[in-house]
Amino acid sequence: MAQFIAPVATITTRKWGTRTTLVIGIILQSAALLGASWSTEIWQLFLSQAVCFGFGMGMQFSATVGIIPQWFGRRRSLANGIGTAGSGIGGLIYSLASSAMIQRWGTGWAFRILAISSAAACGFSAIIIRDRNKAIGAVQIAFHASLLKRPEFLLTLAWGCFSVLGYVALLFSIPSYANTVGLTVSQGSILGAMFNLGGGLGRPVIGYVSDSFGRINTALVSTFLAGLFSLVIWIFAKSFGVLIFYALIGGAVAPTFTTTVAPVGTEVVGLQLLPSALSIFWLSVVIPSTFAEPIALWLRTDNGANFLHAQIFTGFMYMGAAISLWLVRAWKISELQKTGADGDPVKREAEIRDNDAVPRQPVVARTVSRVPSVTSKAKAAKGLFTVVKV
Repeated sequence: MAQFIAPVATITTRKWGTRTTLVIGIILQSAALLGASWSTEIWQLFLSQAVCFGFGMGMQFSATVGIIPQWFGRRRSLANGIGTAGSGIGGLIYSLASSAMIQRWGTGWAFRILAISSAAACGFSAIIIRDRNKAIGAVQIAFHASLLKRPEFLLTLAWGCFSVLGYVALLFSIPSYANTVGLTVSQGSILGAMFNLGGGLGRPVIGYVSDSFGRINTALVSTFLAGLFSLVIWIFAKSFGVLIFYALIGGAVAPTFTTTVAPVGTEVVGLQLLPSALSIFWLSVVIPSTFAEPIALWLRTDNGANFLHAQIFTGFMYMGAAISLWLVRAWKISELQKTGADGDPVKREAEIRDNDAVPRQPVVARTVSRVPSVTSKAKAAKGLFTVVKV
């Protein structure tokens, strides 16, 4: 639901501004938590915790995920990594605090306290947040269909879909896997917390490396490592210590898509079209995020005790994501090798990467890819094996 509501958030942001969209999200989120606190039947939890909370969280996330890249150039990925680290650290604090409150005051009051605290924190953030949508001429179209005509954009969507399939299956399988190898429920919860901690610590590092090594390069390597770790560590991890190690390093690279989607999206479509691109990004991962864990559950054998097929599925989804982004990287390199109208490749790189200035052509015209020639195809193929910062 949080991803399904993204086009609506794009529309409200364009018409009423970022702050109004955030206020709508905060109201929905708070109402969902309060409604869940008085729920007595499962359908009430579906309406509150699933639909209403998802809409509230999605309105806030979609309205803010593209703001940090607007304010940074050279350190864009580092800034975005620090910002997205909040979801990892927040997930760690949220789970531990919720468990303590449930044990002391019960589930109802835990929901109410979370409603009050989250409304206060998000409300304060909504007051002080600033965007540069007007300054950069951001194009905020709920479903910019012209972007779907660009092969590089479709490959970026494939990277996101494969990554989400792997990430969601991994995120919800780790605690259950711990129980099947003889660990306690408490140890399984600790593994989930360590996975979130790994994400919180790893995202700023990934952001810092991205600015030096290249944003697409870093996203590609991190995505590949997420799949590799699943195949060579998770499958063979049976002890609590090894699983803690895997949760920390796997948690650092597993959420690469959410950490780098804004900087990578900027590299692919430019800063002006980023809000429209992100709207399609989140809509495209609705189905993968919804069915990833059911697929993982279906793949478990021996009455759910054997995770091998689910582990292989997770690893191969990340590998598919890495291949998709590898092809995007080849396209990017071929674009940077071209010269602009003024013959200056440096200026062309800045135009492709940042797109801060008003383009020479209408923005919509830039969203349609030309039919690739034999020469451009050859350059793209060469880019697959070119070592360069991108």
